Amino acid sequence: MKKMISMVAVILFGVTTFGGANAQTKEEKIAQAVLPLPEDLRAGAAVYDYNDKGQRVMLRGGSNHLECKPRDENGFTSCTGKITAARRDYSAKLAAGGLEGEELQAAMLAAEEAGEIEPAPFGSMFYRLYEKDDRIQLLWVVFLPNATADDLGMSLESQRDNSLAGMGMPWMMREGTPSAHLMIPINGTELSNAGGAPDRLDTKSITDLVVQGTLPLPEDLRDGAAVITYDESGVRQVLREGTNMIECRARDEASGFTRCYHKSLGAENDLRAKLAAEGKSNEEIGAALTAARESGSLPTAPMGSIAYRLYEEDDRLKLLWVLRLPNATSVELGMPTGSQRDNALAGRGLPWMMREGTPAAHLMIPINSTEVSNKPM
Repeated sequence: MKKMISMVAVILFGVTTFGGANAQTKEEKIAQAVLPLPEDLRAGAAVYDYNDKGQRVMLRGGSNHLECKPRDENGFTSCTGKITAARRDYSAKLAAGGLEGEELQAAMLAAEEAGEIEPAPFGSMFYRLYEKDDRIQLLWVVFLPNATADDLGMSLESQRDNSLAGMGMPWMMREGTPSAHLMIPINGTELSNAGGAPDRLDTKSITDLVVQGTLPLPEDLRDGAAVITYDESGVRQVLREGTNMIECRARDEASGFTRCYHKSLGAENDLRAKLAAEGKSNEEIGAALTAARESGSLPTAPMGSIAYRLYEEDDRLKLLWVLRLPNATSVELGMPTGSQRDNALAGRGLPWMMREGTPAAHLMIPINSTEVSNKPM
């Protein structure tokens, strides 16, 4: 738990420990430091460290929007967006002056309030690697300050044990606080914890629409989710009332998708179904939904809200979660944009941002190695 608190402090405050693996050569430090990133971003990432005075020491300049710090004395390697470099540098100087723990965090918050440093943007990405199997080895974190699980449609149930077994799903920690964040354990890669679900579930054999409709969700959200479908006229049919913030639409036979989302988006999906039943094209439906949102007749999904999708064939990502980040950019949030579709189909996909800078910007989160994921290849 103490090291988890340290990790959150790094996300929020840039807290730095000194005295890394000094036996490594500069080239070895650089090669090791960029490992938490997708391969296409490693060569362009800057690599830096701090000396015992809290001064930044550049090991390599970068050509993209990310920078990495070599493995520290606690065994963690981390990468972040360059946009938060100033706050990490400020924190390093405070730490070198003797501040630590809550005192350091308080000083950073005070500096934010005074306008001396900028807060980390909502939705910022943090990449972390740990190279022993007693912790989550490859972990990406999305910073969601002051958000709650009910706001964003997220699970609060820890997936630590599942992650150590190679089949963890994302979950929110510290909801409603300045350090609220989404933990995204990365399964199935060469740097991940070994394991994964031993078998794949034959989802096509499940005929109970309520059971089938909740399969995209983590287990703790399934029992409380509402489940609906639509008739041929696009009229909502309630299969089960819900008790939590999630609503699921059971398998749509036309598309093959099962979807779950925050119940506040129910009206949007009702309109979508009605327009589809009238024979409207996807372009016409999209334009109508955009107009309805702009007029205020439909709510807009909040920044950071999550949607869940299941597909039951092997030619697409089977279990996919989507984090909505309207109008955000990869540079602002420190996110990758290179498609991971092929890797995801092979059971080793990493998250990536799509449609950056538009109202439809989002983070694709393929969930590897569970019983309803793509089989590893």
